[in-house]
Amino acid sequence: MNDLQRSVKSQNPPIKARLSAQTGQKLTIYLLGVLIVTVMIVWFGFLGWGLIAILQWLLDCIKNFWMSY
Repeated sequence: MNDLQRSVKSQNPPIKARLSAQTGQKLTIYLLGVLIVTVMIVWFGFLGWGLIAILQWLLDCIKNFWMSY
């Protein structure tokens, strides 16, 4: 009977160790999600900034074209 209990204990890790590992995995996934969302926000900000700069440049070119005539 004692050998049976020992083999069962060796197969299943302690509950605290499993909960700690699950908490670490959840925290890692959460932090990766936050990082991805932050990078997407910054990326779209740069795209928007670039689009506005291109539109301003085009408007300046059009304005200079019409002023030359």
